[in-house]
Amino acid sequence: MTDTPNPSISAPAAPAPASAGNAPSGGLRRTIIIAAGGLIGLIALLFVCSVIIALTTDIEQSGTIIRLIRDLVIIFLALEGILIVLSLAILILQVARLVNLLQTEIKPILENTQQTVKTAQTTVEFVSANLTQPVVRLSGFLAGTSVVLREAFGLRKAIRKTAVNDEQKEARG
Repeated sequence: MTDTPNPSISAPAAPAPASAGNAPSGGLRRTIIIAAGGLIGLIALLFVCSVIIALTTDIEQSGTIIRLIRDLVIIFLALEGILIVLSLAILILQVARLVNLLQTEIKPILENTQQTVKTAQTTVEFVSANLTQPVVRLSGFLAGTSVVLREAFGLRKAIRKTAVNDEQKEARG
């Protein structure tokens, strides 16, 4: 019989990746940064080309090219506006999910924790009043009683020692 792993008993599953709905993964983040940088670079390139064309050629000839570049920049800015609106919509949805999480999961946990703390506080007060204080009082009473008895027996021993010492002195003398 060979030792083959049992498929029903397996190692614990690895945690779900962070990109499963909570945060963008590294690849998605990199793609967004590249796309935004490319869009900004394209707009800057179009602007620089427009300035170069306007300065090096005749204005009437370059007017149509500059208008074309202007129209392209307007289209790119409109696309950026659409991306910004989509980003805001996603942000609003994430905030709504967070609020829902706070209301449905965190709030009941906090309420349960507060109830547990109140129960523990009541238990401590009960134990203090009904167990700790009587035990401390009894302990104090027993300590006082033992001191009194020790002193009483100490006096008896002291009296007995004095009587024995007196007898020994009389016997010697």
